[in-house]
Amino acid sequence: MTARQRLLRRAALGLLAIPLGACASSVKLSTARMCSAAGGTYTANVCSQGTTQTTAVQMCQAHGGVYDPVADTCEIADSSK
Repeated sequence: MTARQRLLRRAALGLLAIPLGACASSVKLSTARMCSAAGGTYTANVCSQGTTQTTAVQMCQAHGGVYDPVADTCEIADSSK
């Protein structure tokens, strides 16, 4: 298989994934990424932003989500549906 064929195959698979993603009823976010996106530093399930410290559970609940301690993720329901 040529490089061009591999590229076309990946593009086709990516296009198929877009409609399937639209069917999702929730999104799972890494709490470390949530903290980083807010400008904080994530260590030992705590997000530090300046002098403020927020636990992963608090951060997730503040966004209306449910925290999964095993995966260290926050699942937030899609409110647009």
